[in-house]
Amino acid sequence: MRDRQREETRRRLYLAALDVFRRDGVQGCRIDDIAQKAEVSRAAFYFHFPTKEHVLLDFLAESEVPTAKLITELPASTTLEQLLTAAVESMAAVWQKEAALLVDAMTVSIRHTAVLDDREAGGPVRHLMAQRFKDLAARGELSSILAPDVLSDLFLSEIFVGLMAWGHAPHTPLETMLKATLQLFLQGAKPTAKAPVAAVVAKK
Repeated sequence: MRDRQREETRRRLYLAALDVFRRDGVQGCRIDDIAQKAEVSRAAFYFHFPTKEHVLLDFLAESEVPTAKLITELPASTTLEQLLTAAVESMAAVWQKEAALLVDAMTVSIRHTAVLDDREAGGPVRHLMAQRFKDLAARGELSSILAPDVLSDLFLSEIFVGLMAWGHAPHTPLETMLKATLQLFLQGAKPTAKAPVAAVVAKK
């Protein structure tokens, strides 16, 4: 019973904090305003979230759920372009609605990832995407210029940059921005008849 009440309080604080972040900005908002909106004490906020950044870390984890679910449910025969288009559409659907939180959330993501070991860094989308890229490489549907997991990280990094750029200047629909980024990535990610650069260098 107590655990359920604690979880309910945490959830109420989480949702209240996101509402205040959207209204006042993450840097400009006050913990007292969050606590008041959640109808709890200021101390209760710090019991559940050491800092405002920890609210955003929870939000980042929650934001990955739809895309992770989508990647998991795609058939094994899904092509590279189908995989990445589906992922981009899912990410755009999440972040188009959360433009007010995007830049702060991405900034927190950078700081958090920087302190993790590389094998632990990133959420489920990163790990699911890396496995998909390995499967595509095994079927010969991916460039061999870089290892599949490295290419996966490169794709996600480019999407991250696209998200940040759009967050600072959201003049076009986010899906348009991310699909343009995707097309630039695909030009180099698809296999070609030419020998990979690494192979050419090795022969010299």
